Amino acid sequence: MAFNASRVQFDVYTQATASLIGGTPTWFGGNFTNSQLGTPVPGTGFNVTIPSSTLANQNVTWTKVNIPHGNVSSTTYLRFDWRGTIGNGTKASYFVYNETSKPPVFSSTKVNQTTITGGPPLFTTGSPPVGCTPTDECFDVSKYIGFNLTLTFHFNSTSTGKGLSVRVSNIAVVAADATPINSISHSMKLDPTDPTHARVLHSANQTLRYFANVTYHKPNTANGNLSHNWTQMVIAYYYPNSYTGVSISQNGTSIFPLTAPAAPIFQGNCPGSFFCTDTHFVALNMTSGIARAGINIAANSVNAEAGVQTTLGGVTTSYWGPGDLLQVKVNLRQGVNVTGFNIVSANKTGVVRLTQQFTNVKKGISLENFTSPLPQDTSLLGQWTINSTFINGYDYGYNSTSFTLEQLGVTGFTYSGSNQRLTAGGTLTYASNTSPAPDVKGYVFAVDSGSGAAPLSTPTVTSGTGIYISNITLLNGVFTSGGQLIMVFTLVNPTKIAMKANNLTIDHEWVSGVSHGSNATIAVPSGADTFTLQPDYIYRLNATFTPGGIQIIVTGTGNSVSALLPPGNPPVTSLRQHAGLFRITVNSSPVSGSSPCVPECKNSLESLAYAYVLVNPPVPGRLLASGNFTSTASGAFSTTISSGKILGAGKLTFLSLGRDPNGLAITVQDKSTQESTILISKIDNIPTATQNQPLTLVLHLTSNSTSIDMSITISLNVEGSGVVQSQSGILVPHGISKDVPFNFNAPAKVGVYSLTFFSPDYGSPLITGTLQVSVLQSSLQVIIPAIIGLAAAIVILLFFQFRKKPETMPESPAKEKSAAGKPTRPNAGTSTSKSLT
Repeated sequence: MAFNASRVQFDVYTQATASLIGGTPTWFGGNFTNSQLGTPVPGTGFNVTIPSSTLANQNVTWTKVNIPHGNVSSTTYLRFDWRGTIGNGTKASYFVYNETSKPPVFSSTKVNQTTITGGPPLFTTGSPPVGCTPTDECFDVSKYIGFNLTLTFHFNSTSTGKGLSVRVSNIAVVAADATPINSISHSMKLDPTDPTHARVLHSANQTLRYFANVTYHKPNTANGNLSHNWTQMVIAYYYPNSYTGVSISQNGTSIFPLTAPAAPIFQGNCPGSFFCTDTHFVALNMTSGIARAGINIAANSVNAEAGVQTTLGGVTTSYWGPGDLLQVKVNLRQGVNVTGFNIVSANKTGVVRLTQQFTNVKKGISLENFTSPLPQDTSLLGQWTINSTFINGYDYGYNSTSFTLEQLGVTGFTYSGSNQRLTAGGTLTYASNTSPAPDVKGYVFAVDSGSGAAPLSTPTVTSGTGIYISNITLLNGVFTSGGQLIMVFTLVNPTKIAMKANNLTIDHEWVSGVSHGSNATIAVPSGADTFTLQPDYIYRLNATFTPGGIQIIVTGTGNSVSALLPPGNPPVTSLRQHAGLFRITVNSSPVSGSSPCVPECKNSLESLAYAYVLVNPPVPGRLLASGNFTSTASGAFSTTISSGKILGAGKLTFLSLGRDPNGLAITVQDKSTQESTILISKIDNIPTATQNQPLTLVLHLTSNSTSIDMSITISLNVEGSGVVQSQSGILVPHGISKDVPFNFNAPAKVGVYSLTFFSPDYGSPLITGTLQVSVLQSSLQVIIPAIIGLAAAIVILLFFQFRKKPETMPESPAKEKSAAGKPTRPNAGTSTSKSLT
């Protein structure tokens, strides 16, 4: 708590009750102040000095050190300070004796060339001004309550001694609260009478009970009691060092500040060894007891909120758009440097529209990032107020600022042309007053909404001096909060000379060729060796956008290297949707020998633009292509997309992303007709072909697009033969069908072959089919076997017709004649006939 109190009862032992032997010390006033006179209490400390080469024995003794019981604690302790220096041949000691026992119960002796620093205490407790610090001598004497002890300090020097000087002070028997008493309430507010709002008013309440007199049981008796009246009954009040104008009242009567010459018995900074840090205390003598004291403490402190601003990446930003995530920079100058919480609210027309509490906030500059976006309601455009309130148990602060909520949007967006050269544009205006938005630099992105991410690469570079970057490929060029931008790039060594890639510089750019200070130079991840095992290596770069810049991780075949790219100016963060690109630079040098790269070669390559979308993000989405623009004085903008990669999109969406000179981002897209660049492809039934037979297949193409003409190159691939024909410049007007014939020869071998119509512009096959190749045409395959069978029968018949007849027995001429005229009938049981089956 900011305000606390502790009760301390003690008796101070002074010169008045001391007995001396062997010399007279020098007495002085110690740390205690006479609360009525405002002067130090005399005789609370003494110095003993023995010069060199002086024979001496001195004692300072208190024979009756009474150990009473306290009424604020059950523990009573004896404490004092002693410190100094002693030379060789000298000695300083103290002894604490029980009155019924001669051996000391506590003692310490320092001899020969020693510095006495005090402590460490045998007992640690209490509170200022008579607590036990690490340099105090403290002893728990609770078991001697009701008895008297004897305290003796002894100082000795031989005739050859080198001198001694010891200081002893603040000897006291004490009973004290072991822990402070917290205030029961504490309120903080800005001083309403201060027009600068620089002062905070504090008010706290406590309830205390204290008495100087105490009655307690007398040891070694059944019913006996002892009474004691502590000479000092002190209340110590604690509050932060940073508080000023402290006033304390008890039961409505002011008790602090005191009217001169009266003064606190002690005041100052609380030692860190107690229960207080960066704390001031004032100890007031309250000898007259009271059963219930109502304490009120009032104080002032400085407004903890030194300033508040709306920022983006720490850069002051006065314009924000619907869907943006606010960032607030708070400058705290709290007096007590402990964490607290900051409540920040955004108000429009007197109504809190957005609020968030930030915890673990402490002294200095902090950037506080909202997690809920600004509302997308055009009726709320205009001036907003930010209120920031800091509070912990000790400090309070309030400050405010303002910003403008504006909406930058696209109107009249149109696009026309073909996939090879598509012109897109519109007009940028501010929604609050429909005024044009000039000098907005941005990009138009063509995205296939709903489809998965797909690679999009820069053209490949094939030459360079030193190690160079041949290409950069975006694996997911459109993404949103919580996602990463992922890209891969290739480092190539064009020579056979061993080269070393010294480092990489990753630089974020808003527009091509212009750095804005968001960059970092890192070591090249290990694994590439000296580019001798292979001439090229592929690296992966993951970029995570944060409120404080871009966290990158570059991974090679070996380790990974990470770095934080600062936001730069104008800042790039995760709090606002935007578009941009990256430039990657590699620095290289030869491992040894001469080379054009002495001392170093530098090569760089820019990536394609990416789209980071927070308002209605089309994710998952496939980035197809983009074009950059700068709006004119009328707010008009136009760009040409000429990559040819927009074919095959089922839900073609156009995004316009950019920033005006104030950093305001385009957040509203003009509504447009749903577009599709899918080609519907058909082919007729593919007939069976003979080997090497010339064929013609007609590809029927129909465009689904409502606005975009399609200029496409189509190739026919036959399995095993490769591309058999390619046709370029095929123009399919939007919404129109077109037939494209393809002429080719069937494969030379019998079999079944797959046919594929594809286009490098389309991203996937247009259509596939199957071709069967036979020896002859299928219509002849049934006739030929019948002809072959008939021919075989004739040949066999002729064979038997002209073959040599078998030999037979001689017969009569009549029989021969008869046989020649007509066949003879065979005898029964004998067969002379032959059959041809």
